[in-house]
Amino acid sequence: MSSVILTTPVPGDASETPLAWIYQNRLQLATFAVAVLCLTTFGVCLRWECVSLSIPVTNIANLLAPLVFAAAVIERAVEILVSPWRDAHASKLESALSAMKAASAANPAAQNAADLQAASDALDEYRGETQKYAFGVSLTLSILTAIVGVRVLGPFLDIAKFHTATQAQQLYFLCLDVALSAALLAGGADGLHFIVKAVTTFFDATAQKAKS
Repeated sequence: MSSVILTTPVPGDASETPLAWIYQNRLQLATFAVAVLCLTTFGVCLRWECVSLSIPVTNIANLLAPLVFAAAVIERAVEILVSPWRDAHASKLESALSAMKAASAANPAAQNAADLQAASDALDEYRGETQKYAFGVSLTLSILTAIVGVRVLGPFLDIAKFHTATQAQQLYFLCLDVALSAALLAGGADGLHFIVKAVTTFFDATAQKAKS
């Protein structure tokens, strides 16, 4: 009686089929396809000119200060909105985990070790779910904040030249500005502080090299 041995293709192995490779790299391929489509659309239909941005080094912190302030407010708002209905159960899971640790320390049996691991996994899973909820709330508030006008590229825009662009380009720029601003706001104030510090450090170093 013959038997059939099934093997799972290893990525990069010669036995891997093209369809399996496409499935494994579907996200990268989809991203590449979208990028090619955008470039093709720009080259064939749009052909927009560059948008003029002015970046005053000495004033960059003041221009981005509203964004940093809004990010800090959003962080606090998310904490207030999420904590009341997620912290209670998290406290119960932490108490159960502490009890399991105490029991395992007193009697390090196999069953206690399994219970301890299960309690730890349950707490980690609950914290992961809480982070997902918090991110959803943060992203929603960030999008609303960017829509009303707290944005990252707008303060550096040359308004006079911007109004000479086509309406389609203006609309696409505003949508992009809202998307980038929402992403930065959802990332928190620390990320914005890092950006301000990195930009100012770069321009200061460039100015020092120019003087020398």
